[in-house]
Amino acid sequence: MKPYEIFRRLSNSEIDAIVLVACEDDEIPDKIAGSVLSLQRVPLNRFERFQEDVRKGYVRKTLRDKRAEELALFVLSSGLVAARGEMIEAFLAALDLPHEGPSLTAEGPVAEPPELLLKKAVADLVAANGARDVAVFLNAFVEQPDVSWPSLVSMLATDAGVALEDRSAT
Repeated sequence: MKPYEIFRRLSNSEIDAIVLVACEDDEIPDKIAGSVLSLQRVPLNRFERFQEDVRKGYVRKTLRDKRAEELALFVLSSGLVAARGEMIEAFLAALDLPHEGPSLTAEGPVAEPPELLLKKAVADLVAANGARDVAVFLNAFVEQPDVSWPSLVSMLATDAGVALEDRSAT
């Protein structure tokens, strides 16, 4: 599932929470603003006059836009690392992947772990953190450039326990 598709399944409040946490990284607000202005074709002076809820709406619309795929992955990754770092670190450790905190340290492609180990790590993650947070993380994880794990992609597509329910209407 592409990052913009993940954002399409999140509620407005879930997106707002991810963006707020992601914006703790000094680079993110400028990247978001630049993308909103260019993709939504809103002049800066007009955007600055919008109420906060209108600006948030434009940010959500942009993150759900296919043209903002790279931005969506960047914001999603940054937000998840900041908000769910312990969960991510536990997943990487359970799979014995080289990492520093919640960040992979492997150079180049990350080899897919054995399927049984992966299933156990996912089940343990769901038990400790809840299916929703795990589903968002894993769907974003498989979109990372150095991760090509067919078993995890298949699991996300077929296992109802880690399905990313559509909450965009809430």
